[in-house]
Amino acid sequence: NRAARLLEVGSGSGRILASIRQRDSELRLTGIDLSAEQTGLARSIHHDIEFVCGNGETLPFADDSFEYVIFFDYLEHIERPRQSLAEVRRVLKPGSHLHLVCPAERQSIYGLSSKLFRRHFKESTAGHIQQFSRRELDALVKEAGLAVVERRYSYHLLGSLMDYTLFALMLHPRVYATYWSGNPYYAKSEAQARSGAFQRLLRLGNAIAYHESKLLGKIAFGATAVHLTAQKPNDAPTTTA
Repeated sequence: NRAARLLEVGSGSGRILASIRQRDSELRLTGIDLSAEQTGLARSIHHDIEFVCGNGETLPFADDSFEYVIFFDYLEHIERPRQSLAEVRRVLKPGSHLHLVCPAERQSIYGLSSKLFRRHFKESTAGHIQQFSRRELDALVKEAGLAVVERRYSYHLLGSLMDYTLFALMLHPRVYATYWSGNPYYAKSEAQARSGAFQRLLRLGNAIAYHESKLLGKIAFGATAVHLTAQKPNDAPTTTA
């Protein structure tokens, strides 16, 4: 049998797919990202993974092409999340799975902050043009014709507070510039992706959030990030009505 195909939508410089490759040498991995710069960097570093420069709202792949589709911190950045999820469903084979991670920023500290300051910091500092609640994310996935089979949560108290503080500080231009130049996911060179004190600080914060989430992963209360696994029904037609 041919190895299963996995697509990451919004793959950036390919670091998540590279991590998957380290764990599974047989999967056929494909990433798609709107940034030609990030796609080019990914191709230059990760030679055994296919990268496509394209729009996740109009995926350039045939119907029923993939056993798995994943995306992380993607829906909140795009103008048409419903269209993108419909495309994900189209390219998934019947019985196959989507796994997504997306912030539910209408809840937790972000919702309180938006009401207090009448602005959402991450819209200007991180490009989060969409804000969802946990219920809205569930509804979007179900509306696309996918059945949610598992829910997990992350970025509870410590993770949310650290994340909120960082992106509030990024309203200052110098902090903003430091973050985007030091963030390994958006690095503009392989050397930049592997070095820097700021990257080490980010890794520390992510490690704290990770261990907190391992402990509280099944608890929705206080969590900002939602992890959903959904399945395309075995008997589903390729397109929705």
